[in-house]
Amino acid sequence: MKRITVLLSVAVAAIAIVAVQAGAASSGTADLTNPKHFFWGVGQAPASDPTTSLQNDLIYHGGSGGPGTIGVQTKPAVYLVYWGTEWAQGFTTADSDGTLYSSRTLQNYVNSFVGNVGGSPYAGIQTQYCNGVLPGSTSCVGGTGFVTNPKHQLKGVWTDPTPVPSDIVALGLAENLVDDPIAMEAQRASGHFGYDPNATYVIITPPTEIATGQPVYCGYHTQTTSIDGLGNPFRLEYAFIPWQNTNWPGLGQGCGFHNVNANSTSFGNGVFDSWSIVIGHEYAEAVTDPDNFFSFQDGWNDDQTSENGDKCAWIDTQNIALGGHQFAVQPLWSNESFDATGNGCVVSR
Repeated sequence: MKRITVLLSVAVAAIAIVAVQAGAASSGTADLTNPKHFFWGVGQAPASDPTTSLQNDLIYHGGSGGPGTIGVQTKPAVYLVYWGTEWAQGFTTADSDGTLYSSRTLQNYVNSFVGNVGGSPYAGIQTQYCNGVLPGSTSCVGGTGFVTNPKHQLKGVWTDPTPVPSDIVALGLAENLVDDPIAMEAQRASGHFGYDPNATYVIITPPTEIATGQPVYCGYHTQTTSIDGLGNPFRLEYAFIPWQNTNWPGLGQGCGFHNVNANSTSFGNGVFDSWSIVIGHEYAEAVTDPDNFFSFQDGWNDDQTSENGDKCAWIDTQNIALGGHQFAVQPLWSNESFDATGNGCVVSR
């Protein structure tokens, strides 16, 4: 436990240092940074008022935060990228009882989840949000540009066998437009699949690489940006999903390991609960609050900048049925439900 405590202290201190440095930047590409919207591990979120968070609606912020902004993804799409030599070669990971699961089983679990979430009542929660209402709105009644919920939102899967850098510079609350390796991999993915402004490119790394700052966060979503020809060629939404299971020794449930299912199945329930919880969280937030331009989130988030996943994080996690299988998820925030019943955290619409 002492080692873990030190690790966390160092990581949190590093977050503070990077945040200060980002705020103090005054010249060159250091100015061209975007924050990352983190999904914190159990018990690791910065201090906030959960009572307030659960007692207010998401607010639309106008969808006007810079070039290429869209406010919401009106036709959501997802591309999965398994980045690293290990994914290409295959590996095993141990459950809490020592049972080994193959990387292929994990990939099948993740692919099945993302491949079947489109068209589901779970993804339907997002269809109440839109980009055709006035800034400050908490409802899309009479609005336009709604999030839709088509089936088959998983548009492609790529195992990129190129090695992951030994030091993934992913902790910083700011994104370097030039050399952030996660952003660069997202750009490579858009080159591989093609560019879609309504898509989220999900980058998943193998167990041998621990992102700077773990074990503190479970994932994040953000965007790349181009300003006056500097940085990336276009705005691109991406999510980073670091290895979930073995990077959390001694931290209990961490990112959701066995969070819903105490006993594992051959399909991966239990041992891979965290993967559907975290990917579902990042997917939902990327759809409803995709733009993240110079610390300005211009989609749907509340007065504390919490998004639809944040407001219900680690609350009433449960299984939902998708494509004939069960998957662990967290509820998502619904303004409609909160306004009607006082409970905004739901798993269907």
